[in-house]
Amino acid sequence: MSHYLVWGKVLSTVALSVYTGPSMKRRLAHLALISSVCCSALAVAAPAPAEEVTLEFWELSASEDVMRTLLDKFESQHPGIRVRLQQLSWDYGLDKIITAVAAGNPPDVCDLGTDWLPKFSSTGVLRDLTDDLAPLKDQHLLWEPVTYQGRLYGAPWLAGTRILFYNRELFAKAGLDPDRPPRTWDELREAARRIQGLGPGIYGFGLFVGEPYAPWQLFMPFAWGHGADVLSRDLTHCTLDSPAMIEAMDYYRSLIPYAIVDRQPEVNQLFANGKVGLQISGAWNFALIPQMNPTLNFGVGLLPRPSADRGAPASFAGGQDLVVFTASRHPREAVELVKFLIAEEQAMDIAKAQRNVVPTAKSSIENPYYASHPEQKLFFEQVAYAVAPPSHPKWVEMQEHLTRAVEEVLLNQRPSRDALGAAKARIEAIVAEPETHGRISDTAVMVGFGLAGLVLAVAGLVWTRRRFLAHRRRQGLAELATSYFFVAPWLVVFLVFGLFPLLHSIVISFSRYNLLSSQMSFVALRNYWEVLREPDFLRALWHTIAFAVGTIPFTMSLALFAAVLINRKIPFKSLYQAGLFLPVATSVIVIATIFTYLYSTDGLVNAVLAKLGWAAPSPSWLLNTRWALPAIMFMNVWASFGYYMVLFLAGLQTIPDALYEAAAIDGANEWQQFWNVTLPQLKPIVLLAVVINTIHTFQVFPEIFAMTQGGPLGATTTVVWYLYETGFHRFDMGRASAVGYILFLIIMGFSLIQMRCFRMGDEAGE
Repeated sequence: MSHYLVWGKVLSTVALSVYTGPSMKRRLAHLALISSVCCSALAVAAPAPAEEVTLEFWELSASEDVMRTLLDKFESQHPGIRVRLQQLSWDYGLDKIITAVAAGNPPDVCDLGTDWLPKFSSTGVLRDLTDDLAPLKDQHLLWEPVTYQGRLYGAPWLAGTRILFYNRELFAKAGLDPDRPPRTWDELREAARRIQGLGPGIYGFGLFVGEPYAPWQLFMPFAWGHGADVLSRDLTHCTLDSPAMIEAMDYYRSLIPYAIVDRQPEVNQLFANGKVGLQISGAWNFALIPQMNPTLNFGVGLLPRPSADRGAPASFAGGQDLVVFTASRHPREAVELVKFLIAEEQAMDIAKAQRNVVPTAKSSIENPYYASHPEQKLFFEQVAYAVAPPSHPKWVEMQEHLTRAVEEVLLNQRPSRDALGAAKARIEAIVAEPETHGRISDTAVMVGFGLAGLVLAVAGLVWTRRRFLAHRRRQGLAELATSYFFVAPWLVVFLVFGLFPLLHSIVISFSRYNLLSSQMSFVALRNYWEVLREPDFLRALWHTIAFAVGTIPFTMSLALFAAVLINRKIPFKSLYQAGLFLPVATSVIVIATIFTYLYSTDGLVNAVLAKLGWAAPSPSWLLNTRWALPAIMFMNVWASFGYYMVLFLAGLQTIPDALYEAAAIDGANEWQQFWNVTLPQLKPIVLLAVVINTIHTFQVFPEIFAMTQGGPLGATTTVVWYLYETGFHRFDMGRASAVGYILFLIIMGFSLIQMRCFRMGDEAGE
């Protein structure tokens, strides 16, 4: 209030001087001046209204209606703060978050999975919340996943651990107590054995393969419960070859005769259909099972321990954590939102609605909701034994090799010691690799490109002006300026979105580039050298070449055959043409999803083979290391040949009828006409189709992404999938860029060879 008193004294003094002045007219003029000064003074002195703050919040799994209700409640309690919500998915959410961070435009508050946090924490893109959250540590569980080097970089929000689900009816049929789930390893194996013996189509237990995360997340609880772990406590060396780890894997392997080995969604479906006796799964089953089979009578229990007097019923400590990015423009308000959301009241609202998570607030266990839902309360008991994966920045890379070890044992029957030993060697190499820190910012590179472009533009203009002045064409210079004006929109788009990314990726391919911090350090040709020596890349390259060699001839032959048939005068010609082209107009993801169901254990393909008396690949088409890639190749041929059929059909319709009439007069039959007239005339179209198909097959990605994600055991990993994994999951964008340019050179080489072969054929024909 002091500033108001000061301004009051000033105005009083001015007014007094006015009214003691000589003339009334002057007094009135002075009064008007005083009024304007008074209004201005009060406007300056009065505090400006607080500016409304808008927070960006990205969330992964809660429904939009539930989250919007909670955020409206937060806004009512915090006037002046608005929260803009963006829903993400677990499948693609990480890619979007990484892209936003790399672009320097992350949200203020974000929901991250527990195994993503170490990498984000180590790069400095997350705000240190230790001081803000320290008073809450005693009130919540699962602080280990959000802790990095002793500091808190997130807040545990919702827990996503695993428990044991079992079918009560199958237990009763197998002579087991339906009210007592297995509590030890031996009891679990015996229950699975007895349920497996109930008859064909019934499985004792469910084992997961064919996915990046589910295989190790299902196996590691057995290892953790037995006292084993992936890394030492100081995170400096791998311990996969420990006796406890090998014993856990041997036990896990002993479950194979009494289990179905398949992907987690398929196992969930079979359990809901009453065909699987036991499975380890998350709280999402409480929402999933009533949707699939409301009549299923199932029970839940803690995960079994090694024996009654040894070990612990350990489980995987997954879930969702809330973080604040350092780039947030409103960190104080963002922290308030985090504290609000992790509180018991808000977390319980999500748990009640979703039924697939539990709050991390310890007091939630006393909530009346769990008194009427004891099966969900069991998750709190299981969280007490849950173990988080190692808080290492490169855990995302390590878990790939752990998954591979599990799948080697389950799919290839590889001895546990050998599979774990191979995984240990790869993980040790990752641990020993020094952490590289960039010395040049991405901004500096962009500024350098900008200056270079400006210099080139100025040089070009100077050269152009001199050239036209030398020829004394002043009118031509004006015409050139007009031409540049009309070309400018396309030119700007090309330079910004075409040329600049190309040049930038070339620079990145010669550097170690941190995608999250946008820092780089130049390493010359090291990325190219390491990629060419990498066994996984060479295997991916072999799969890509095999894919191209196995699909291009069949695609071209089938397309040409269909084009020749449709080119004849047949009824319903347009209908056939549209039907064969329909797969081309359909999304590849949609087609891949359909074929995934066709190739499943209970799919149409296996049903047809069973009718014919032929055995289907085990455990399924897409999980068999021999048949997974050919199955995708078959789908690719079916989905793409219609496009090339249209190209061939257009070429056929340009061939003069006189050539066929002349050949017929010479006594040529239909085959001879095709070989000596049709094919030679179609050579330019065939060359175009083969080159286009080669480029497409070497870049195969959507089919792999939707159907196998590179599995099983890397049997369907192609070069582009390897590039995607390297850049967006391992965050090594330098090597990913190198892979891209290596692939470019390979495609260019194959295209040149094909063009040369066709040219040689033409020369030989002449």
